[in-house]
This record gives sequence, C-alpha cells and structure tokens, in this order.
Amino acid sequence: MRIDGGFDDWKDVRVLARDPKGDAKGAFDITKVYAASQGSILYLRFDTTNLLNIQNGPEAEGTLLVTISLPDSRQLVLDMRGRRAFLNDGVKERIPWTHLRYVVGPTYAQNEFEMQIDLARFDIDRGDAISIQFDGSDQLSAPVRFTFSQPLETPKRRSHRREPGTDVRIVSFNTYFEGLSDPDRAEAMGRLLNSVEGDIYCFQEEWKTEGHGEILRRLMPPESRSRWHIHKVHGNVIASKYPLNVLPSRSDRYAAAYVELAENHLFIINVHLKAMGYVGSEEDRLRVRQANEILAAVDEINKGEYGKDKAPGTKPGIVIVGDFNLVGSRAPLDLILEEKIYGLRDWLIPNLIGESVVTWRGGSRASFSPGKLDYVIYSAKTLIPKNGFILNSELLNQTECRQLKLDFADSKLSDHLLMTIDFQFSDSPED
Repeated sequence: MRIDGGFDDWKDVRVLARDPKGDAKGAFDITKVYAASQGSILYLRFDTTNLLNIQNGPEAEGTLLVTISLPDSRQLVLDMRGRRAFLNDGVKERIPWTHLRYVVGPTYAQNEFEMQIDLARFDIDRGDAISIQFDGSDQLSAPVRFTFSQPLETPKRRSHRREPGTDVRIVSFNTYFEGLSDPDRAEAMGRLLNSVEGDIYCFQEEWKTEGHGEILRRLMPPESRSRWHIHKVHGNVIASKYPLNVLPSRSDRYAAAYVELAENHLFIINVHLKAMGYVGSEEDRLRVRQANEILAAVDEINKGEYGKDKAPGTKPGIVIVGDFNLVGSRAPLDLILEEKIYGLRDWLIPNLIGESVVTWRGGSRASFSPGKLDYVIYSAKTLIPKNGFILNSELLNQTECRQLKLDFADSKLSDHLLMTIDFQFSDSPED
C-alpha cells in the first residue's frame, strides 16, 4: 500500500469498525475504520467527518489518539495533534516516527486519512493480533481486534537511468538551511547531486548563500569549459547547464526562467511556499496568495509574453516544481490545476525503491511526521513525463550504492529527499 491520500488501493478492504456520526467530543468525528497489513506493517484508514488537518489546528478542535494494544499487554499511543508516539506506561517516552516507519497522509486538510505504522520493534508478525481504539476527540464503542495476515511484499526497484526520448532531466531538492554551502555536508551533497546527472537543478532554502555557480562547479564539475547558469530569488535557486532567460517574480517564494532546447522553450518555476499553519490560518492564506502569483506567471507564459521573439509559434513546456508545504488546505495546488486552459497536471513521483511518495523525511527529533510536501506540475499538452523518482540512499542495496556512487547515509544531509523528473517534448499539435 502507498500512503498518498488517494485511497485507491483500499478498494478491496472491508470496513473494520463503524461509529455513529455526531458523537464526538471534538472536531475528529470517526464513522468508519479500515485496517490492512503487510508483514509487521499496520495500515489504518479512517474518516473524520469534518475537513481538518490531522497534525495541526486550533486547540479547541482537540486531538485524536490512536491506541494499539499489543500482545504483550503494552499499549502504543499515537497522538495526532500532540505529534508524538509513546508507550502508555509510567515513562511515556516519545518514540521517534522513524522508529515506526510512520507516515500519515495527506498532509493537507481532508476528511479522511490513511497511515502506516511498522510494529516490528514490538515483535509483531503474521498471525499476531492487536486491538485498536481511538480516544481524545472520538472513541469507538469498543476496541476492535485485527490480525496480521499478509506477507511483506518485496519492494519494487526502479531504474535511475533516462528513458529513450528524454529531452531534459530536472532535479528538485530542498537543501535544508543553506545545504549547498555547508562544508560539513559538501562531500555527501556532491555525491547526491552527481548521482542523478541532472540538466536543471531547482534548490530551495538557499536564502543567504551567494556564488552558487562556483559552489556547484566544485560539487558538480561541468564538462569541458561549460558552466552552471544561475538564477536566484531569495532561497530559490535554478541552476542549469543551458543559458537561462530570467522571468520577473511577483514574490520571493518562487524563481522562474526558461531555457531553449532545440526549437522548444522550457519554462521552470521553482517553488517554496510558506510553511506551517493549518487550514484557514494566516500561513494558509499566504500560500493561497503565493499560488495565485505563480498562476499569474503561468498566464503570462501562455499568452506568449516571454521568448516569442526567439521561437515564434512554439508552445511552451512548463514545469512547476518544489516544496509546496501543503500543511493547511489543498487550495494552493488546486488553484493551479483547476485552470484547465493551461492543461497542467500533477505528477505523483514514487521512490526509486518501493511505493513511498514521501518527500519530507523529517528526522529523529521532528514532531511532524514524514509526508509528501514536494510536488511536480507540468503542461500535459507539451510535455510527456518519462522517468521520475525520489531518491533515498538509505533504501539502496550495496550494488545500487556503487552504481550511483553514493554512501548509504548521504540522504540524511537534508530533511527533504531529492526528486528527479524527466520529460520529452510532445510532437503533437496543440489545440
């Protein structure tokens, strides 16, 4: 199963428990619960009736607790709004999300959620039974029993190589507080960036650092006498093997430019929307405003305001990529996708290993759990998606590490995972 907030892979899973609507003490009002398993991994799906964020919101909404009673009489408690996991003993010491391989989705406001919890550290395996109960905002009439029955699936291992016909490879990476200029991360950063051999790199969180052309020349020496072409707006950096034609930005939350590839123009919009908040918060309203500013840039591109003197009559390829920080509403994404005239689509990118779509990995001290914060939007009328993957070096085997010239721990240099996307220009005429 894949935690993506889409629920497509739950269609054959029966309801495990039902609960009356309207009996909740807080905002989380559960009416249906589903459960599934693979090996020691528990998957839960439940509704909340109300549209809300599972990990953050007004204090008056309350929290939701998921209590898992284990065979050894211990209880694992997952506190959604408290953003912590602990054993319900006298100590109640916080368990890092990474120890549970915990993921919940979606990160944006919804009235239904799914989560993954690996109970291997508690010696759970096929044949073992647990009981599940909720508390806080809502509670089932009684705990429900669930037995682990399905084997652990072998994760799919994808190729990192470009497919035939690929015209351009774009890499997006939130470097976590000036990661490109941090000398302590330089070796791992160089290995990570070189492993995917991108043509265009989009970096976020490079606020104060300058001189990215020289930094990248050291980290990724270009061929012969070529150089990296740089466009920077606040923390957003576009680095390209091809000369960049810079577009004006309406805010410091995105950088935009285009490159000329044969007879085609490829427009890149590198995004880092406002962080934090929840649906309806000031931060969420800022994200909506920033998305509208990006949409205005897309409108100008489609009207031919940029590059028409260099390639008249050509239709632009547009890629919007980066850290959308959708921890409030989904509105910033929907605003862009719902403008059908632009023909923009969202591309769900899987990990190189397995089915995870998580791009924010957090860390051992993070209160928010891992989730998908980075997105790819592209113009479907002019671009054909080819290979695309999220890279987490900790999932690679020794052979894959050697092929990519990576060390096992290289991805730990940031709280985000590096994302690689390939495109081919469409030859079909546009409507």
